[in-house]
Amino acid sequence: MRVPPRSQPLPRVVDARFVEARAREVRAVRARLHAARDAAPRHWEAQSLREELLAALEQLAVAVARAGAPLPYRLRAEIDLYRRLGHRI
Repeated sequence: MRVPPRSQPLPRVVDARFVEARAREVRAVRARLHAARDAAPRHWEAQSLREELLAALEQLAVAVARAGAPLPYRLRAEIDLYRRLGHRI
């Protein structure tokens, strides 16, 4: 996984509030990406938002794993999708 773009390292042990905060971050980035798609962004803007979403998804995956929960299939699939999109473009 990539190193999260945040300057603060993720804690070794996380609680439900930390996981929920990462999930809120994913929802916020996803909303910005969808809004940008509707506004017909330039190619580089869409790519930047996809990269930001991928980083947020990866942070969520790390938080879930550190909380001791299994990664949901849809989360793993979405991370794989955005990783592949990043290499294609």
